[in-house]
Amino acid sequence: MSPLDRKLLRDLWRIKGQAIAIAIVISVGVLMLVMMDGLVNSLQETRRAYYERYRLANVFAPVKRAPNHIIRKLSDIPGVAAAEGRINGGALIDLPGIAAPIRAQAVSLNVFGQQRLNDIYLTAGRKIDPSHSEEILLLEDFAHAHNLGPGDTLAATMNGARRTFRIAGLAQSPEFIYAVPPGELVPDDKRFAVIWMSKDALGAAYDVDGAFNEALIALSRGARLPAVLDRIDRILEPYGGTGAYGLEDHVSDRFISEEIKSLTISNRIVPPIFLGVAAFLLYIVISRIIQAEREQIGLLKAFGYTSLEVSTHYFKLILLIAASGAALGCIMGVMSGRGLATVYQDYYKFPFLVFRVDPATFMTGVIVSICAASAGGVFVLRQVFALTPAVAMRPPAPADFSRSFKIGGVLKRYLDQPTRMILRRLIRQPGRAGAAALGIGAGMGLSVAMLSSLSSFNTTMAWNFGLIDRSDVTVTFNEPRGLDA
Repeated sequence: MSPLDRKLLRDLWRIKGQAIAIAIVISVGVLMLVMMDGLVNSLQETRRAYYERYRLANVFAPVKRAPNHIIRKLSDIPGVAAAEGRINGGALIDLPGIAAPIRAQAVSLNVFGQQRLNDIYLTAGRKIDPSHSEEILLLEDFAHAHNLGPGDTLAATMNGARRTFRIAGLAQSPEFIYAVPPGELVPDDKRFAVIWMSKDALGAAYDVDGAFNEALIALSRGARLPAVLDRIDRILEPYGGTGAYGLEDHVSDRFISEEIKSLTISNRIVPPIFLGVAAFLLYIVISRIIQAEREQIGLLKAFGYTSLEVSTHYFKLILLIAASGAALGCIMGVMSGRGLATVYQDYYKFPFLVFRVDPATFMTGVIVSICAASAGGVFVLRQVFALTPAVAMRPPAPADFSRSFKIGGVLKRYLDQPTRMILRRLIRQPGRAGAAALGIGAGMGLSVAMLSSLSSFNTTMAWNFGLIDRSDVTVTFNEPRGLDA
């Protein structure tokens, strides 16, 4: 080991506290980069595989009531790969011991053959027996929230009639990754359920025999969505079509898409902040080391070490701290990502979610952290090249302020000595003063932003529920009713 390398180890041990602190800051930046990139990749790949495997529709077209033969017209639209009609309706579930009504969405299933679109993932029990109209499949998370399972009975009100069903199995669906009742934003497994029934049984319950009230459309590759939506609306308009919409406007897909977009934006903003702070800290530490070892640098150069060799010695110190922080960040990023993946799987109702990080992300994290750390040290290492042995072995010359701003006699008359010292300091080092003010302003900005957000929520809730909507109960009818209702 060369003398400079032995000196490197001694220097690293001497500043071990500062080195560990800077390495931790770098590791947090790399951790966020690896974790968020892994979560984005995992959510995107899981969503794509889930949608493809269970054939989630690209277009949803609700309608009042349309005969089944209209599906053939929808299938003939250019750009449509498959079309299927189904029955979709609302219901209220009555459970013993629970006073508040539980909302549910009833969806029809094709029990005589394979479901062409919007298939389900059976997690427990069996599929519906076509000969038993009272059998249903229930959303798994709702069933677990109320300790229900295959073989249990469930009472529900559909289209004004109370019926009793038997649970044949539990299921999940890519259509209900984010299961929320209509008009709400936050999922609640105890207050919203999805019921799958045979199409004949659900059609009889909602008086839609031989018809459908929602069309599911799968698009072919290269299809133009606006043109297809326009053709669908024209065909369904005579039957009470309320407007077809694409998958990107579906509530469940919209929420998961926004979550992926939020993670992507955070991945671009948060890691650079930590890496920038680490670069600034390294700049301070290395500059102080060089100032303290000014005479040692002069001796090293006097004994024949070149400016490049001495600079490389200090640069190794920077690289060692940065590489250690990056390695720790990669390990912690994988661990944190796997922990959050389980949370996302529970929250967004994925049947599977495997945390996977692109190997390029590890390389990016290491390279970016090293480059950020190097940027903080390069400006200091220029001083090593500028020092000659004779100059380095002498104390540094005092700063020349002869041409700096001078406080006039008028100001001296009104300002005391400490105030004049502060004023000179600000004027002679405006960059440092500006940076300090900018840092304080950024911290204050974050604090004010969070307080403003909390205040905005409180104000919004007070206006919405105190002035705009002052009702205690809202009743929604499935069909138009007269004023006497």
